[in-house]
Amino acid sequence: MSYMKAATAHINLDALAHNLARIKHKAPISKVMAVVKANGYGHGLRHIAKNAEGADAFGVARIEEALQLRASGVVKPILLLEGFYSANDLPVLVTNNIQTVVHCYEQLDALEQAELEGPVVVWLKVDSGMHRLGVREEQYQEFVERLHRCDNVAKPLRYMSHFGCADELDNPMTKQQIELFLSLTEGCNGERSMAASAGLLEWQSSQLDWVRPGIIMYGVSPFGDKTAADMALSL
Repeated sequence: MSYMKAATAHINLDALAHNLARIKHKAPISKVMAVVKANGYGHGLRHIAKNAEGADAFGVARIEEALQLRASGVVKPILLLEGFYSANDLPVLVTNNIQTVVHCYEQLDALEQAELEGPVVVWLKVDSGMHRLGVREEQYQEFVERLHRCDNVAKPLRYMSHFGCADELDNPMTKQQIELFLSLTEGCNGERSMAASAGLLEWQSSQLDWVRPGIIMYGVSPFGDKTAADMALSL
């Protein structure tokens, strides 16, 4: 009987540091929210966060990931990129100083109705054209006004959006998304974020207060026609 050998992953921490430095070089005026969802893209959630010294904050998909980071000693800001799924999560966010995205009426209603010991840092997610999650243009003003009136929301409010095809450099949709998001949030007092991996590399006008690198932190190109080496990223 033959047995399959267990696979072993070797994480190159020097490459991680190099890629974070490369991100800072490409987006020098932006703070870096390192995306460590899906167990740090398979590299180990806590391991990556512990060694991502160039990161100013971390983005996760689920509250369980955020709590793992807090339990391992991470004190930097942590954002739930898809927001909370239950009103019961809100006191947990307050206790553990975890920030949340708000992208739908259910989340807005839950925030307004909750009784919390303190406010939650909220990022309003705007659907600027990807049509996956987010507040549509015609809903934007209502959400802003209600969130500003809500005592459970820390002020100033923050704003974010997500690209649908930033890796397609000849697609006009990305430019349209940037223009819409900047137009809607013009004059806002809060910080803004739009660029993930492809955006921060190739769409400089989307490098706002925060960038949110994901796969490029781990040495993977977001473009089909460019390798990691083409962009001076390390594996």
